[in-house]
Amino acid sequence: MSVTASSGSWRRLTGGPAPLPEETRSGWLTRRYLEIALGLLWLIDGVLQFQPYMFSRAFFVNVLGMAEMGSVPRPITLITHSISVLMSSHAVLFNTIFATTQVAIGVGLLWSRSATIARFASIVWALGVWSVGEGFGGMFMPGVNPLEGAPGAVVLYAIIAIVCWPKRVEGDAVADCGLLGGTVTRVLWIAFWIGTALLELEMANNAPNALASQLFELAQGEPAPIATMDRTAAHLVFGHGPELALLILIAQTLVGWWVLRPSTRRLALGVGIAIATIYWIIGQNFGTIFTGQGTDPNTGPLIVLLALSLWPRSKAQPLNPLPSKPTS
Repeated sequence: MSVTASSGSWRRLTGGPAPLPEETRSGWLTRRYLEIALGLLWLIDGVLQFQPYMFSRAFFVNVLGMAEMGSVPRPITLITHSISVLMSSHAVLFNTIFATTQVAIGVGLLWSRSATIARFASIVWALGVWSVGEGFGGMFMPGVNPLEGAPGAVVLYAIIAIVCWPKRVEGDAVADCGLLGGTVTRVLWIAFWIGTALLELEMANNAPNALASQLFELAQGEPAPIATMDRTAAHLVFGHGPELALLILIAQTLVGWWVLRPSTRRLALGVGIAIATIYWIIGQNFGTIFTGQGTDPNTGPLIVLLALSLWPRSKAQPLNPLPSKPTS
């Protein structure tokens, strides 16, 4: 007869705690692998933060100055301004702290023994940077849209860390086994896609040449191949702002809504991955990481991770640490 390890038998056999049901799955689409991917993104952020420009006073003035633009609540603006003055006066010190912290979070997520602490640090650090350092991802500014990375990549770091926080429950997707659960994670997916789709209703986003002007502007400072790509795309969409805004509004609404139905969930997630990839390549220019001033890869890769956390998988197989023994 075959032996299926229960929590107690696993402890007797291995001397360690029983694995989570989610961790008994075969294949690559597991919570741990998504957590490692998140750690790699944090490492990339940390490496980018060590670029020479980041140690300059201009970096803190420009980045934190952007957080003060728009209709950000005045208390946040006052805090941001004070932080901007302090950090710009000690740019080398503070940037070293920022870069080291992000590298430490990344390494912590890669090592399973420190992953719990790193997950918590990821959430706290990301929410702090998003609210104070980035002014809530610029969502209070006119003309922001998902093509440029709304609502800000850093808040997605926090969301994915929470989604990957393990619980001892079984489910069809990684998110079902996480702290938020599948239902709440799907609500966040809907909020992202439909919420950012509604930004297209702003006049600044659906004017005839709005998208073309945005792409021309994004080409500045990029390497020649990326700048050429942006300008070519700008010429193609020139004068078609309202039509493209309507197309984006409809497509993103469907991507958000379809995730509610099991029969269309894979379609919604697959199309969402495709759209996020297009945004990442054309609008986000790979997070502007080739300009020497990019701080992160932007939202594209994080939306892919969020989609994979919701992707339905095959059921977990029973864990058989011992070979089957024939019965006499």
